[in-house]
Amino acid sequence: MQTSKSSRYMDLAIAAVTEYYQRDPRLHLSGTGAIAALEDKLARHYGKKYALCCSNATTALLAIALALDLKQEQFITTPLTYGGTLAGWLLLGNQPVFAGVEPVTYTLDPVAVRESITPEVKAILAVDLFGNPCDMQGLRDIADEFGLWYIADAAQSLGACRDRLPASSLADAIVVSFTVGKSLCAGEGGAIITDNAELYQKLVWFTQHPYRQYRDLGLENQFGLNGRMHPLAAAIANATFEQAMQDLQVYQSHCLAIAVALNEIGLTEVMPHSLGYRSTFFNLVSTWRDRPEPELLLRELGDRGFDLEILPLSLCPIPQQAAYVAQYGVSDVAISDYGNSFELRGLDNRVW
Repeated sequence: MQTSKSSRYMDLAIAAVTEYYQRDPRLHLSGTGAIAALEDKLARHYGKKYALCCSNATTALLAIALALDLKQEQFITTPLTYGGTLAGWLLLGNQPVFAGVEPVTYTLDPVAVRESITPEVKAILAVDLFGNPCDMQGLRDIADEFGLWYIADAAQSLGACRDRLPASSLADAIVVSFTVGKSLCAGEGGAIITDNAELYQKLVWFTQHPYRQYRDLGLENQFGLNGRMHPLAAAIANATFEQAMQDLQVYQSHCLAIAVALNEIGLTEVMPHSLGYRSTFFNLVSTWRDRPEPELLLRELGDRGFDLEILPLSLCPIPQQAAYVAQYGVSDVAISDYGNSFELRGLDNRVW
């Protein structure tokens, strides 16, 4: 199965790269060709007006902070994420306020976010960890009530949904990733999706080539970041988009069946699953309800036809990471113990 799947992607990628070299290779500088086609697909997927391809999700998040003039400001975020989520914001001197997370989805808890708000807070930076969609309606309501920017790191959740809407689609800006293991893989790359015209224009100003700036804005800025997406990555992502979304749906259905089985067995906390809520299962993570019983759980899953393995969850909260402490000091924040959580692998031969 894996060989056949890889072959399909290889054929699509080779055809896309060949077409790129047969056309004017400078098209990507002005944001046309495969760049424009991919951006259109992303904007339609999220129901937004604008999408902007970037070199990667980390650069995209940095660009958003620059465009919103978030410098030396406080923002509420999750302690559970990859450091790249915060890297650009920290580089600009912003100070994270770590809020609590929901126990099953590992995503920001709106109640904890509300309790963390002070007059100094300017933004919420949420993360769809493990592909689990945040409570975006709850976060949207809080952002509107307090006049905060709501930014979503949806790098792991392209293709997920909550309340029948694309994951994080209620955010002011959504960031996705196209690196290895993501729903759509082009080797590297990312994108920002938004409805905010002013934000989009500033993002173009800070990240794109002067050709595109002049096309979109009528002005050019030779002093911005070279934050645009590699043209071959864009060609591959555009060519494989539909196939990747189809394959993701098959994978999600398999993982949802496992979630149903876990809930039936009853050894773990109840996992959400419905037509309105669907993770990408970037990692299939669960938590023991009482004491761990891995042998019994694997036997019960095996009886239901699932050949899986249980691995300890490698999850070190940001405030406890040595590199973070060395650069930014110790945060005065209580961190929950996630030692009772674990990861299931063996799904679709994926190694993440």
